Amino acid sequence: MNHGSDTLGRSIMDGLRMTFGFALGAFTFGIVYGTAAHVQGMGDEQTLVLSFTAFAGAAQFAVLPFWNDPLPLLAIALSAGLVSTRNILMGLTLTPILRQMSPLHRLVGIWLLVDATWALTMRERHRADVGVLYLTCSLTLLVTWMAGVALGVSLPGVLDPVTQEALGYGGITFLFLILLMVARSRIGPVLPWLVAAAAAVAADHFLDPQFSLIIGVGAGALTGLILPERADG
Repeated sequence: MNHGSDTLGRSIMDGLRMTFGFALGAFTFGIVYGTAAHVQGMGDEQTLVLSFTAFAGAAQFAVLPFWNDPLPLLAIALSAGLVSTRNILMGLTLTPILRQMSPLHRLVGIWLLVDATWALTMRERHRADVGVLYLTCSLTLLVTWMAGVALGVSLPGVLDPVTQEALGYGGITFLFLILLMVARSRIGPVLPWLVAAAAAVAADHFLDPQFSLIIGVGAGALTGLILPERADG
């Protein structure tokens, strides 16, 4: 009689188990982001609300250098948009799974779409309970990310200025790991990532770091658009 609840419980436990390593990473980088945002001058409440509503670590790190008064809204929008373009393709591949969910769960699933849960879900996409698995993985990462950010905004009061400044550069490491993960998981060709890195390094000699990031991501995105489609197999 409890077969349905047993299946649901097993799906949730599987999701928690598969997400454990990614959750540790989300917690760690949440701490780095919370600290970096505080050092950059973002209010702690702003940091927490943005981290919860956006839930986009790479994009949040990308726009952090722009967080000055007055806010350069166009630069922030371009930077976040360029870094997040991969979500369009990930969302399209998840369409069959999202269609199986209720409207509310579908909205939650779209909101919580990140690289790690996408990769795990696509690996397990033939499971009958893949929707439950996806939401479990996503919510686990959201909770651990927010826990890390909450801890991060409280750390500057106990850290010395040198350590705070060092943590502020953690976003560069985070973005590098995102690029490495995407390249190694063979999501698309590697050439756009190489072009992005070369363009960013070249622009860094002439522009501020935040603008070199935009140029690098833009160059990589343009390369991806003009490359011919590659047949699978």
